[in-house]
Amino acid sequence: MKRKYEIGLIINPEATEEEVRKIIDTIAGIIEKAKGSIENIDEWGRRKLAFPIQKHKEGIYVFINTDVVGAAFLSIERRLKLSEKVMRFVILRLDDRLKKANKLTKKWRRLERISRKSQEIKEESMTNEKPKAREAKNEK
Repeated sequence: MKRKYEIGLIINPEATEEEVRKIIDTIAGIIEKAKGSIENIDEWGRRKLAFPIQKHKEGIYVFINTDVVGAAFLSIERRLKLSEKVMRFVILRLDDRLKKANKLTKKWRRLERISRKSQEIKEESMTNEKPKAREAKNEK
């Protein structure tokens, strides 16, 4: 079953443009062999790291969004672990995050409806109380 994934890479800043392209192409080749599709390749370029990794303060960031079968990531992980130019990588399954986001938006909509209904009930009760309060004052 195909699912949506995001692969995040931090590549050594000393790597050339050709080496970065080669890493991306190997990942794309593995995904295509697994009959998956690449939706987007987002290259952020050289960025400052939050903390030093392998004595480097910068890294080349690359993010790949893809639809692929989960078993393909065994070979992708193996390739990324063996590559000396890849300092860090993470693979996130986006389906779970999208489901959670959808559940949260449904919950927020339900809470908004409930708050609107309670607000309407309060306003309605306030408009009904005003004539009664006037009648009570007039009777005294």
